[in-house]
Amino acid sequence: MLHSDLTLYREPDKIYVVGKGAGAAVCINRTTFEVSPGTCPVGLTSGHPISGIVGVITLPLTHYLIVIKDKTDVGSIDGTSNIWRLKEYEIIPFHESRNATVDLKQLNDKYMDLLHSILSSAAFYFSYTYDVSLNFQNICSVVGKGQNQSLVQRCDERFVWNKYLMSPIEEYKELHGYCLPLVYGVLSITTCSLNGNTFDFVLFSRRNWHRMGVRYFVRGADETGSVANFVETEQIIRYNGNIASHINTRGSIPLFWTQRPDITYKPYIKFYNQYKQKEVFVKHMQEQVELYGTNTIVSLIDDKGKEKDICRSFTYIAGQKSCQGVRYVHFDFHKECGKNRYQNLSKLMSQIHDDIDNNGYFLRDSEGTILSKQSGVIRTNCIDCLDRTNVVQGLIAKRVLTDQFHKLGILSPEQEIHQSSQFEYVYKNRWADNGDGIALQYTGTPALKSDFTRTGVRTKKGLLQDGYKSMKRYIQNNFLDGQKQDGYDLFLGVYRYSPTELSPLSLQKHPIAVFLPTLIAICIALFILKLLMPSETWTAQLSHLTVYTLSIAFLWQQCKRYGEYLVEQPRLYQTLALAKRQ
Repeated sequence: MLHSDLTLYREPDKIYVVGKGAGAAVCINRTTFEVSPGTCPVGLTSGHPISGIVGVITLPLTHYLIVIKDKTDVGSIDGTSNIWRLKEYEIIPFHESRNATVDLKQLNDKYMDLLHSILSSAAFYFSYTYDVSLNFQNICSVVGKGQNQSLVQRCDERFVWNKYLMSPIEEYKELHGYCLPLVYGVLSITTCSLNGNTFDFVLFSRRNWHRMGVRYFVRGADETGSVANFVETEQIIRYNGNIASHINTRGSIPLFWTQRPDITYKPYIKFYNQYKQKEVFVKHMQEQVELYGTNTIVSLIDDKGKEKDICRSFTYIAGQKSCQGVRYVHFDFHKECGKNRYQNLSKLMSQIHDDIDNNGYFLRDSEGTILSKQSGVIRTNCIDCLDRTNVVQGLIAKRVLTDQFHKLGILSPEQEIHQSSQFEYVYKNRWADNGDGIALQYTGTPALKSDFTRTGVRTKKGLLQDGYKSMKRYIQNNFLDGQKQDGYDLFLGVYRYSPTELSPLSLQKHPIAVFLPTLIAICIALFILKLLMPSETWTAQLSHLTVYTLSIAFLWQQCKRYGEYLVEQPRLYQTLALAKRQ
């Protein structure tokens, strides 16, 4: 049982977090930094309510306790338990370091900025009475099992983002009631009406924290078989006590590959550990089969251009059928749907029609009897597992939702969802919002092609919006994502600060990162100045402009040559791991 009614006390020598009716309090010694079970002294008056504990982290100045100060009610998935979103938090120092050097304080501030960038994302969800880390089918499967286990012991740790931060508290079983799992993702709960039937429509995307990162800095698989941008999306209908759910998954191509930014619009894809490609593919897919049952891989990448090599490698390895319970389908999305030929998606749906039917869906009636279970998933990927993937997953989910509506009696057997413009509008927009949220977390911008997800057609306005988003992504991915990646690595414990080691945040940028942009800026400034203040003769004017233009062109070529130095690189774990790989 998780404690929901918490009080935080700050004393000169200790910090206490006390749960109402709890047998033990979280006791933090502000001198020794020890976290342990304890008893709060009677008579303390300095307490104030909090909504939960995120965890504990070590930074240059001291250890810190991260707590939830306020929360937002999102709604209920099962009809009884409230789901909350983190709204406001506080990072509390164990000890005030008044004698710290200016450099150490500045270094600490850099780490704090990284934490704030993650905690302020408005994408953390939790519940005191519902396991937000598990899909509904798995929740029902653990009923009656693990009765002696706490929530933190039986949850799906792939989706518990504060697992590392909770570790000092989780160490003590009597403090498990304070271990509040946070799931990072996108959640919407909407009350809808169709044919006079009122029901709740839930869409919940849970992001796996294993191999977590941003678009170009984290691609493919790691040695454990975990892949970048893995998201489990659950669609739930709750109607008259009946609950129907369906799972879709997405994840980066499970091979060893990278696509590091280098200031070009679309960097080249590079492979590494070539002799282990089949091994890591099998490792990843075996885990997926164990977790979800049969997997139909739907790959939407191009069979030409910069995606050609990875498309053919993926097709070759997946085509060897070295993993039971896995089927591979390739659909060249851009080739088939280019020039607004989105009607060709029907070809793909025909190819996977039987897979969707065979996988089924989970259904529990109002009496609590489980009528059916989902026995497999469609695992969709493109290069980013975003824009093309969003379009296809929305179509798959709509196909399943129609069957569920027929089964529950919300639609008659001859009716389709598109015949209700009101609900179809809600459905399309919730799926588009879901895609935008996943894309924001991975790329820093909403999803492309969202006009099709929202309306069912591509529009000129949508194309213009995609152009703007693409330019914004270029800037984000090349010049801002390094810090975002560092934030993820710090929060998740991929990188852990140690006072005995030199902090990577203390390292200076490569001189080229300052030298080349400065020279280009000077040449551009001189070019503009010469336009505004022309020479006395046209020949002199032409010669000056020619020199500046050639200088800018030459410097730009050097920028492309040394692009990796100009990109804002991650400075914590990512940089160290890349150096080891090279």
